[in-house]
Amino acid sequence: MFIQSWDEFAKQAERLYLNDPMACRLCLKYRNEKLILRLTDNRTCLQYKTKYAQDLKKAEKFMSSLLRHMASKEA
Repeated sequence: MFIQSWDEFAKQAERLYLNDPMACRLCLKYRNEKLILRLTDNRTCLQYKTKYAQDLKKAEKFMSSLLRHMASKEA
């Protein structure tokens, strides 16, 4: 399911990750000047597609936020 709004995707993706961090995985594709982000836990799949440069910066910020969650010692 593709989510149209970046804010909605980021909110739902973070919630999905925090529910079960060990089962989630993030896939990033950049092809034909389009960025596709997909976060899944094998039950729910969230996807976001964009072609705008400003959304690339938002995606970079979001991924760094996820990496901070992954690297933190809180389980």
